Amino acid sequence: MADEDRRADVAALEAEVERLRRRNAALESPGGARARRLARSTTVVVLVVVGALCLTLTVPAVWARNQVLDTERYVANTAPLATDPGVQAAVEAVANRQIAARLDVGGLVAEALPQQAQRLRAPIASAVTGLVAAAVHRAVVSEQFAAVWTAANRAAHATLVGILTGKDDGQAVTVSGGAVLLDLAPVIELVKARLVASGLTVAQSIPAVGTSIEIARLDGVERAQQLVRWLRTLADWLPWVGLAAIAGGVALTPGRRRRTVLRAALATALGLLLLRAGLLVAREVYLDRMPTTVLSTPASAAVFDTLTRFLRDGIRLAFVVVLVAAGLTALLGHRAAVARLAGRALAVGRGLWRDLSHGPLGVAVTRRPRAAAGSVVAVGALVLVLWDDPTGAVVLTVLLVVVLVLAVVTALVSRGPRTVRRDDVEGAPPAPSHG
Repeated sequence: MADEDRRADVAALEAEVERLRRRNAALESPGGARARRLARSTTVVVLVVVGALCLTLTVPAVWARNQVLDTERYVANTAPLATDPGVQAAVEAVANRQIAARLDVGGLVAEALPQQAQRLRAPIASAVTGLVAAAVHRAVVSEQFAAVWTAANRAAHATLVGILTGKDDGQAVTVSGGAVLLDLAPVIELVKARLVASGLTVAQSIPAVGTSIEIARLDGVERAQQLVRWLRTLADWLPWVGLAAIAGGVALTPGRRRRTVLRAALATALGLLLLRAGLLVAREVYLDRMPTTVLSTPASAAVFDTLTRFLRDGIRLAFVVVLVAAGLTALLGHRAAVARLAGRALAVGRGLWRDLSHGPLGVAVTRRPRAAAGSVVAVGALVLVLWDDPTGAVVLTVLLVVVLVLAVVTALVSRGPRTVRRDDVEGAPPAPSHG
């Protein structure tokens, strides 16, 4: 019985060994190798495409999250609209309609005039109406309007965030019939104060209830809240998923991994270009669908361009970063050429440094280092002062240039005073003999 069990075990082991041998032969066959290479290549391509897509979508996802859920960034983004003529005209028209609907100028004039002067009611009412329109215009184009606009948008956005996150319904923003309405009561209060200051004390009776302007469309609050939750998740995870997918594709590449990194960078750059083109298409669609009864076409364009300016900047920055990454990756694949190019650049740099340090400018800097450093700082400060509305990139560039020039000045000064060689002086007498 034991011999039979032993023979059965041996037969089972032999069968298993034969099965493994056949499987190993199948895997080592040319067809199996091609299948493995094809599967690995396909996986690499899929991972690179997924990574590039995630990195591309990260830019609009982060921008949208910041605009929807970050009140301070939204306020900073919409602040320039307060000085846009088209937006000012739209706010002025809304304010005039609200005041005209709630202030019966003709009736007030008729009550104030005696019976024998009733024939003057029409011209006086027209004059009062003109006074109201002038006061509204002065209020909207004044510096105070910018503060009122900022405060209204801050309150509106904070309330909108509360609506979208389900935490607060607020009063500054209301959602009615899919329309998001911004409360303009502060603007009406500003106009009322100016009218009273002009002598029209009856303007104190103008109510501000119901004064609003449509700023967006929001069909389905619950659906919007769900979208906001998805948006927050996407903005948090998309960049990491994209980087992990590209890293996985690089790890699975059997050789020439730099080529996979280069392809991922170029694919991301292509995605960013398509995203920029899609933004241009979205702008045209927005302008076609926006009713001109609310905002004029130039005002609508200003609103769209202002609200999406940080998105455009993000696309541009990401595009530059991926192109730099692609360029560095391509250079790493040609180390010999890079070494030759670096050697030539170093030789040219040494020649330029020699000319600079031994030239008149180098001598002047060495003799008066404090004056040279002060001049560099003064020129940098003058550039920033004279630059019209410098951006963060401009300030950073100027600071970098100033730091680099100061580093050159420090290097020149560290050489010490220039030693004049006798053969540099034309016609110098020969050195005396000590023999």
